[in-house]
Amino acid sequence: MLNQKKKKMKDTSIMAFVELMESGQLNKMEKRVLQAFADLGGKATNYQIAEYLKLPINQITGRTNALVKKNTMYAYDRVRNTVTGKLNWEFRIYPDLFNQ
Repeated sequence: MLNQKKKKMKDTSIMAFVELMESGQLNKMEKRVLQAFADLGGKATNYQIAEYLKLPINQITGRTNALVKKNTMYAYDRVRNTVTGKLNWEFRIYPDLFNQ
């Protein structure tokens, strides 16, 4: 579900998001991961997604890589993980995905 505390997406953006989710192009886990990115404001690290979904990170990284290959998101920047202190890639959902 879209987090109401975050900046709300335009109605057309929501429709495009729903269309992608129902298109059959994504498997069940990819949908969960993409939904988590949307819930977290369209950007997050694999670690943040794993924490949010309460799943092991190894179940997230493959889905994130698949979503990158499907041109739904991209690696944006390296950010420091507040728990491990290591640099992690922050991924972002393509803005034009929702502004067609």
